[in-house]
Amino acid sequence: MMDLLEEITDESDHEQQQQQQESPRGYYTRAKRRRLSEQFPQDREDASSSSSSYRVPEVSKRKNPIMFVPTEVLQSIFKHLTYHELSSKVRLVNRRFKIVAEDLLNLGYKRIQRKFRALIASTEVALRCIEDDMETKCIARLLSLLEVLNLQYAVVLSTIWRYVYNDLYKCKSTCMYAGLIIDTHEAFFWKFVHCPNQLYSPAVIKEYTYPPEVTKIIQMTKTFCIHFDKTNEETGSNSCFLSGCKIVDILDSARYCQRVAQVERRSPDTFVGRYSYFFKNSWFIAMEIVQNKPMDWPQQQRMMHMRLRRIVLAHNDMYLLQDQYEREVLLRPEALNQIRKPSNNVYTGYGDVEDKFFYYGVMNDGAYLSKFQNSDENEEQDDEDEINEFAVQNNGADGDMERVNSEEDILYRLPYLGFQVDVAVKCPTPLAPLLYLQSLPSGDLEKVNRRHSLKGESHIQMDFKCYGAHYARLPTGYTYDVIWKS
Repeated sequence: MMDLLEEITDESDHEQQQQQQESPRGYYTRAKRRRLSEQFPQDREDASSSSSSYRVPEVSKRKNPIMFVPTEVLQSIFKHLTYHELSSKVRLVNRRFKIVAEDLLNLGYKRIQRKFRALIASTEVALRCIEDDMETKCIARLLSLLEVLNLQYAVVLSTIWRYVYNDLYKCKSTCMYAGLIIDTHEAFFWKFVHCPNQLYSPAVIKEYTYPPEVTKIIQMTKTFCIHFDKTNEETGSNSCFLSGCKIVDILDSARYCQRVAQVERRSPDTFVGRYSYFFKNSWFIAMEIVQNKPMDWPQQQRMMHMRLRRIVLAHNDMYLLQDQYEREVLLRPEALNQIRKPSNNVYTGYGDVEDKFFYYGVMNDGAYLSKFQNSDENEEQDDEDEINEFAVQNNGADGDMERVNSEEDILYRLPYLGFQVDVAVKCPTPLAPLLYLQSLPSGDLEKVNRRHSLKGESHIQMDFKCYGAHYARLPTGYTYDVIWKS
């Protein structure tokens, strides 16, 4: 209140107030000069005589009139700025500018999802109405770009929605301060509507090539999610508790994994859920090592979020390309040029947390076939040669013997790659997964909104099972268990 008074009050008004009151209410240089002149009356008479010939009239003015502009007008003014300027400059001016700018940033990021849905629906309709092969190829490339960015948006949303624009409970909130990501989306949408040839031309000339806007958004998505977890979530109080089912939200953003919701049940104050996820051609292995450095739970949780997000992003990217290839083959049965398959791609990651070393990764179907199918054929040929040689050495035996890796061996029938995650969660209802909250009827969602109390216990248990690690003599299971009370 004192800062606001000093900001909008004129100095001449303050002199009049001081004449009526004995105690000053601020620090003003003119009032200080008057008190000094009272101590030296000779200097005061000289100053008054010299200034009697000419005197400038004093006009009362407010210092910052924009602070009294209605919020609607202020929002209209800020809409002429870029989201990056709102985030990096306007948001840092004062408290009122911060509130208005953050509201515009959050609303701008919310509108991106609605624009994606509208553009994807209209593009799919356009594909069904086109008969020309080249035009079908161009529109299919545009649809592929929309799907790529939509998956990136889902990953960012699973990371920040509990802290950015959460209407379910009160918490230490922030905003979508990555205004450059919103600006890049807006630039993409403008080109998509006005000059789409600038977007699909790179992919038409060279298969599976993205325009600069899409490449930039993919890079900024990875960087921003890591920065948000480290700067905003980990440093907050009760971060493990308020993140709730964020791990489930990240796993739900994986579009091409097999998801099974076994149990979803809620009481007036508690939510209980059990989920199972299977990632094809992927691996997740945790090995025990010598403990290097201790980590607290918020940091360990941040590392787990980052690890799962990397797997989800890589899995989405690889199998989205394969899905788009299969769709284009159906749309263009008489293509002039052969449609090239996605190249073999493998992603791997590793890192250590306290006494565990994690090794994880994903590969697409092409890399899987080249890695394992060829090796299977070579191993079968080698086994047959060994069996025939053994039969000749045993005086013409028929060689009817059970191989070590035969169909009778159960482990032999297990897939080489692929890991399963079984998740069990128990938390207050407002901290439930985003997909579950969005599926609630409006009446039930209003009941959840009215419950702002988050006192209770959050329990998350994740069981990772990677049976293919058996062949490399590595651990096939890992359990991640965290309990947080508030």
